[in-house]
Amino acid sequence: MRKAVVAAVLSFLVPGAGHLYLGERRRGSLLLAAWLVVLLGLFALVAVGQLGRTFLALLLLANGAVLALRLFAIVDAGRGAFASRVAGVVLAVVAVAAAIPHVAAAYVAVRGYDVLESVFADEEPTDVLGGSGLFLAFPTGRPPLDLDPPGLRARRSTAGAAPAPFRGVAKPLADSAKILPDEEEALEHPWVTILLLGSDEGPRQVGDRTDTMIVAAIQRTTGRAVLFGIPRNLVGVDGFGEPLNALYQRRGATGLKQAISRLLGVRVDYHALVNLNGFVQMVDALGGVRIAVKERIVDEVTRPAWGETKPRIDVYPGRTYLFTGRTALAYVRSRKASNDYRRMARQRCFVSALAGQLDVASVLRHFSSLADAVESSVRTDIPLNRAPDLMRLAAGVDERETLTETFGPPYFAGRRYDRFPYPNVKKIQAAVRDAILHPELAKARRGIASTSQSC
Repeated sequence: MRKAVVAAVLSFLVPGAGHLYLGERRRGSLLLAAWLVVLLGLFALVAVGQLGRTFLALLLLANGAVLALRLFAIVDAGRGAFASRVAGVVLAVVAVAAAIPHVAAAYVAVRGYDVLESVFADEEPTDVLGGSGLFLAFPTGRPPLDLDPPGLRARRSTAGAAPAPFRGVAKPLADSAKILPDEEEALEHPWVTILLLGSDEGPRQVGDRTDTMIVAAIQRTTGRAVLFGIPRNLVGVDGFGEPLNALYQRRGATGLKQAISRLLGVRVDYHALVNLNGFVQMVDALGGVRIAVKERIVDEVTRPAWGETKPRIDVYPGRTYLFTGRTALAYVRSRKASNDYRRMARQRCFVSALAGQLDVASVLRHFSSLADAVESSVRTDIPLNRAPDLMRLAAGVDERETLTETFGPPYFAGRRYDRFPYPNVKKIQAAVRDAILHPELAKARRGIASTSQSC
């Protein structure tokens, strides 16, 4: 009976190992070979499968096959333990221990797919401007030639006809082949751009005003990214007469994507929006976010949901805090002790810190609450079958290689009678191009900092 228990434990670790221990070489070899075949098939499915219902069904089937094989190996190798009640209980415990991770994996797969299917889009968005390259147009006026490498100076020109909106179907993430409309040779590492939006939807606020607008441009395989903060109070963007944070209510996500695309002069591929309550729930679900604070902040902000008190914050510069969801909300929304533009810098730093601290263990540990928060509070036009590629791309971002810039007062062309600022589009587009094409020169001459420096 002791040997049977040992054999069951060995089969728990590797199916077939228990039989080899008992001297049953033929059965042990067959089980071991079957285990390797099923395992390789599972790895191949995960590596090459496209996210969808067929993939989910095959994944669950493979998971069930692995579980069935492990249970058979455990019970068959430990069959001699049934003669003793104690040994039988140990065998049952080993079998249950083997089943738990497979049941948990099936739950995560099914629940996770339901969340992804409800949040992500079915098809590639058709409202993307400038599908042929990253930049919509070259800035008009005299370009900053001193920031261009010699090979690029000869190719700089004014923009031609406006590019047609992108049309197509979702494919594995490859981005465009060219980074410039008139490039002779394709660059090695194309870019993907996502407009990150935070809305103030909540108590006493009807609809969505996008008080947080950040364009994240991520370069494939290099770990390099650029975060551009867009002020919520800009007027005259793409002919819109109200502050920019009201555009989402008037023209929807398409109108806002295209307006910001024209403002920055770059293609905006996708958008993702989260409201106040969803923000709080997601930060809490991830166990909080650790932030190195750089300014004294004492404030309270709009409550994320009815029946709650206003979130408060009271922090000192030079200290590092672990922010819960409500404190994090107060941190990214406070502006009484500072201003809109410093608040925007905090928001970009928070996004960078959240991405840097995200790990698989924390996601799985808080999976259920995180899934509920995402499903109820996030909206996006990213196609479902591109989600895994984008997640891998975001996970590879290095904050030391990530530049961050807020288009505050130095980028204003003037102010309207009501003090709302007009953007200096030429200056904004020139800064965007420099940050993307010439990061070292942009840091040295424009003062654009990396997130590891500015945050």
